[in-house]
Amino acid sequence: MAFLEIRNVSKGFGEGANRNAILNDINLSVAEGEFIAIVGFSGSGKTTLISLIAGLIEADAGEILVKDKAIRGPGPERGVVFQSYSLLPWLSVHGNVALAVDQVYRHESRSQRAIRINRYIDMVGLSAAADRRPAELSGGMRQRVSVARASDES
Repeated sequence: MAFLEIRNVSKGFGEGANRNAILNDINLSVAEGEFIAIVGFSGSGKTTLISLIAGLIEADAGEILVKDKAIRGPGPERGVVFQSYSLLPWLSVHGNVALAVDQVYRHESRSQRAIRINRYIDMVGLSAAADRRPAELSGGMRQRVSVARASDES
């Protein structure tokens, strides 16, 4: 069983004569633990494909499965770390990670979410900087906050 399976996925934008097919009949199988890179020219559909996998947009045709379950929207088992980290400058490292954790794990108690937030921050080696704001961090540290924000160990 593949961890991620993309089957005959197509996606376009626009209407009628202005319709632009971005992805057409894409197929991909990724094993659990496998590392892949999506590379292509600007406008080739990389971000569209990632947005489909993340559940941020829906395919026009085909299906995307994670562990044999169809993607029906965003979920904690899939996170996206964009090249530009887009941290909220008025929030600390802790606050930026908490935004994602509080959204995805609403059903957990406040103390359970706090443990999860601290674990993610520790996982990327930023425990000592948890109270710092993005302007006080290096670019690499900011990227690690983005990784922590997209993490899930389940």
